Amino acid sequence: MVTKIRQLQQLEQIARMKAERELKAFAAFNAHMTAARQRIDALQAALTQSYDSTAPLTLPEARIANAQAGRAARELRHADSEMQRLQPRFDLARQHAAREFGRAEALLGLGRDEAERQRKERF
Repeated sequence: MVTKIRQLQQLEQIARMKAERELKAFAAFNAHMTAARQRIDALQAALTQSYDSTAPLTLPEARIANAQAGRAARELRHADSEMQRLQPRFDLARQHAAREFGRAEALLGLGRDEAERQRKERF
């Protein structure tokens, strides 16, 4: 017969496996979001740099600078909209990972409490 403590340990093991899976998925998603943030930062820096030039430009140079700034602005807008689109799913993945980790920790605490209760009953 399986004791209550053993049942809690088995449930905790299952919860730990689920938590590990969720944490790995979240870590991958977090790496993707970090790369997207870095891309946005780089695009913002490129756009700022293109407008901060104080050197006088010839007409062809001005056209090239304007084209580069326009391209950087379009890429920045696209990257920002992608980030906004991914943010709700990122938040949801973080909540799932935290919930699964919390569940495993709660089961661990319940197992410890049950073991302590049984020890006290014996004495």
